[in-house]
Amino acid sequence: MRKLARAVVSVVVAATMAGTAACGSDAAPGPVEPAEPAIDLSKLDTGNLPTQPKHYDKAADPDLARAVQAERLANYIPLPSEVNPQVRYPAAAVNGAIHPFIDFGSGAMKLRANAEADALKAAAPGFISGFVTTGDSDKQGALAYEYSNVVLMFTDDAAASAAAKALGQTDFDAVPGSQRLRIEKYPDAFVYLDTRYNFNATVRSWYATGRFVLFTYIWDDVMAETGVSDPAKLTARAQLGLDAIPPALAKVPVIPQDQLTEQPVDMDGVLGRTLPTVYDDESERGIPGVYDRHGGLQLFPGDDNAALFDKAGVDRVAFNGGTVFRARDAVGADAIVAARSETSRTFRPAESPANLPNAQCRKYTGPEHFAISYYCYVRHGRFAAEVSANQLLDAQQRISAQYALLVNAEH
Repeated sequence: MRKLARAVVSVVVAATMAGTAACGSDAAPGPVEPAEPAIDLSKLDTGNLPTQPKHYDKAADPDLARAVQAERLANYIPLPSEVNPQVRYPAAAVNGAIHPFIDFGSGAMKLRANAEADALKAAAPGFISGFVTTGDSDKQGALAYEYSNVVLMFTDDAAASAAAKALGQTDFDAVPGSQRLRIEKYPDAFVYLDTRYNFNATVRSWYATGRFVLFTYIWDDVMAETGVSDPAKLTARAQLGLDAIPPALAKVPVIPQDQLTEQPVDMDGVLGRTLPTVYDDESERGIPGVYDRHGGLQLFPGDDNAALFDKAGVDRVAFNGGTVFRARDAVGADAIVAARSETSRTFRPAESPANLPNAQCRKYTGPEHFAISYYCYVRHGRFAAEVSANQLLDAQQRISAQYALLVNAEH
C-alpha cells in the first residue's frame, strides 16, 4: 500500500509540475514588438506624392498580363549563384537593372544580343515575355565575367523549339565571321563565339526547353583585356545554366493563353503598398512587380541579402517607385531597416525627414559616377520600405509618403 501511495503521489506531483510548467509557458511573453513612435501623418512633407494604397485587380490588359508572367518566372529561375557558384556579385547597374521584359527592344536583349530587335521579333513568333538573371564573378569589373541567363517564355513547346534555332541563327548572322561552337551534352543548343572585336571573349547560347528558350550570355572581361580567349571555358560556363535551369522551368505553372488576363497582378496586396514611380525617374530600376522570397533575391542578389531575408522572414518583395519588404513580423522588418541603412566609408548618414524620426537616410559617397545619391528607409508593422533619389529633399518626401501609405493600407 505504501508503495502504491508513493507511486500515486509521484504521479500527482509530476502532473502538477507539468501543469505548472505548461501554464508558465502559456503565460510567457513572446518576442516584444519594437516600439514605433506615434506619427502625425498630417505633419509629414510628402510633396505631391500619393499616400493611399492602390488596389490591383486582374491583369486585364494583355501587355500587363505578359509582364506579370515575366515577373512570376523570377520565382522559379535559379539565382546566378545557384547556377554557377563563382557568380556571387551583382552585375553592373546598367546590366542588372532590367529584369522582366515583354519585347525584344528591351535593354535586357539589346545589351546582350547582336541582332536588331525587329529581326529577333520576326524570328520568335509566339513569344510572351522574358526574365533576366545576371551577376558577376568578381567585385571588380575588370577581373570579372558577366554571367546572364535570359529565359524567354513562348505559347507552346513547338513555338519555343522553332524560335531557339531561328533566334540563334539570326543573332549569329548579325556578326559575320563569328565561330560556331558545340556543347557535347546539349547538341541542340545553338552556341557561338562572338569575334566582332577580335576579343573572342563572348559566348552566346540559345536552347529550347519545353515552352521556354534559354538564352545564355557570357562576357569575360579578363579575356577581353588580355586577348587570351578560352572558348572551352566559356562553353563550360554556359553548360552550367543548361544543367540547372530547365528542371526549374518545368515547375512553372501553365496558364492557358485565354486566361492570362485573369491572373492577379498583386500578391497579398504588397505591391499596392509601394510608392508609385515618378515619371522620368532616373532611380527607376525596372518594371514594377511583386515577388516571393526567391524572386526578390533576383532583384537584391548576394549572400548578405539572402541571409537577411532568412533572418527577417521575408516572403514578399514588391518593387515600384520604391521597394517594400514583407517580413515575418515587426522584429524582422526592423532588421531589414537596420541592415539596409548601415553607414560605411561609402555611405554617410543623411538627415531624416521632418516629423518622421523613425526613418533612416544615408548618402552614397563612393566612386560610382551614376549611382543614386540618397537612400531612405522606414518600418511600419511587418513591412520595411526603402526609396532612393538624387536629391535629399526628394528622398525625404518619398520615404514620408511611403510611410503614410503603409499606415493607410491598414484602414
